[in-house]
Amino acid sequence: MSLVIRVVNFIVARALNDRQFKALLDEVGNNYPGLLLHSNVRWLSRGKVLSRFAACLSEIRTFLDMKGVKHPELANTEWLLQFHYLVDITGHLNQLNVKMQGIGNTVLSLQQAVFAFESKLELFLRDIETGRLLHFESLRQFRDACLASDPTQHFDLQQLAGFTSNLLQSFKGRFREFRERTGLFKFITHPHECAVDKVDLTCIPGVSIGDFELEVADLKASDMWMSKFKSLNAELERLARQRAELAREHKWTEMKNLQPEDQLILKAWNELPVTYHTMQRVSIAVLTMFGSTYACEQSFSHLRNIKTNLRSRLTDGSLNACMKLNLTTYEPDHKAISKTMQHQKSH
Repeated sequence: MSLVIRVVNFIVARALNDRQFKALLDEVGNNYPGLLLHSNVRWLSRGKVLSRFAACLSEIRTFLDMKGVKHPELANTEWLLQFHYLVDITGHLNQLNVKMQGIGNTVLSLQQAVFAFESKLELFLRDIETGRLLHFESLRQFRDACLASDPTQHFDLQQLAGFTSNLLQSFKGRFREFRERTGLFKFITHPHECAVDKVDLTCIPGVSIGDFELEVADLKASDMWMSKFKSLNAELERLARQRAELAREHKWTEMKNLQPEDQLILKAWNELPVTYHTMQRVSIAVLTMFGSTYACEQSFSHLRNIKTNLRSRLTDGSLNACMKLNLTTYEPDHKAISKTMQHQKSH
């Protein structure tokens, strides 16, 4: 990755080189207008930079030769093998990252996305070990091109399999605690499947385990309240289908207008009577768990936009009010507020 960043900076960060390289791309009929600069603060930057670099690799070699810049790694088969593997694996990681972003995602849905990716990593590992490379398009195209020019060439994919295995073990180690609390996370949407002896409530302070067990028993025996959660899961399924259809058509703005998943779940729990207050407290605690840093990073983005040099006055109170308006769906009742204010009467 360090070599890719150096080459990209050499081309893009210098105005003359950037213009000349874009002219070269236009001359050879490349579909891309140029390279992308890498930024550590952007979630998807690494994968997008590598993908664009791979798509313009032949033009990059030509341009560097014109400038007299030598990077022998760009012609080294072993280095290129690892590079194309990195292009594919970062693309898969970007897909996971996109699934974990957005407003209203619960820790349960994020956990399911991570566990699904762990299963995919096991599939990727077998894919590399067998040499099929069905899930590594860039790597497969590079291998096929090399074999077309030299059929006797041998590719050692064991090192790439080792990289994938290490990534898989890293995921399993990092999210081990989440796997242990799967029963607790699943409780918010499937309380009827809750095994009270297997739910660990130690992470939620102040909850009476005895009251929780009694309320779960009462809920399971009530057909009326159990139907409430059957309806909830039907609504969640409908919401998931709508998101999938909009994502397929790349209608991201319309997707933001959909009702958040956590609001649907919270509404169902709030409709239960106060006799289930312990279960409601557990569900709210799970819903308020941060499954990703999306909310935090969104807060910093809004804070940066609010605190600008164009403001003549910004107090702690006004800053808090601006942050609430940007981060929540709160809509002030202007009529009710105006009634509490003293009107300025004319003299």
